[in-house]
Amino acid sequence: MSTFTIDFFELGFLAEACIPPRPIARTMFWQNLTDKYWSQMTEGERIHLFEWLQKNWQFEESLVKEEDTQIFHARFNPDNQYMVKTNYNDVEEVHRAFNMGERYYTTSTSWIAEKYIIGVEKFTPKREY
Repeated sequence: MSTFTIDFFELGFLAEACIPPRPIARTMFWQNLTDKYWSQMTEGERIHLFEWLQKNWQFEESLVKEEDTQIFHARFNPDNQYMVKTNYNDVEEVHRAFNMGERYYTTSTSWIAEKYIIGVEKFTPKREY
């Protein structure tokens, strides 16, 4: 499949059009915001997109009802970012994660098992725009 380049504002408008609930293709794009495109954005773009969508009434309604929107909110919320230090098989690593419920997630479907966590620090992203 081809790769397409769009600017941040086009991405923002596309995200607004895909706020859940939507048909499957839009839902897949929305999930990709959390699991794929998040890592391709700068800290400033993440914060900007989060704040942009917070102003949308559909996002507000969706946040109450839709799990995908709740996951997006948790992932992009700059006040919900953590550096989680783990020890697995005697190898220490630090992971960027977000908190949902009792777990620290690295993607919408992957969390860090509590038994491997040896430290958690709040991470405050820097605004770059």
